[in-house]
Amino acid sequence: MSKFDETLNDDVVECPYCGYKYQPESEDYDEDTREEECQECSKKYYLSQSFSVTHHANPDCEINELEHNYETVKLNNGGQHDFCTVCGKCKPLWVVKK
Repeated sequence: MSKFDETLNDDVVECPYCGYKYQPESEDYDEDTREEECQECSKKYYLSQSFSVTHHANPDCEINELEHNYETVKLNNGGQHDFCTVCGKCKPLWVVKK
């Protein structure tokens, strides 16, 4: 029996026999189970990887051709400034007119 029954690591691949760790190249990532051979102990094992995606969506008044809805917000430094209540962008201190 091996030292480890199985390994689970979010950062690196870890050999379930000897514990050797390595970081695979991103082009080698694959969600299909495949056979791997440890570079340290030369034993073979099955490797499967799973991926997690985080979607981050930001509202934006400008890309929707909407006017900002600015409100004055007190800042931690004691000052204040105007921020849009819809998209969170801060009001420019000055606007260059064309």
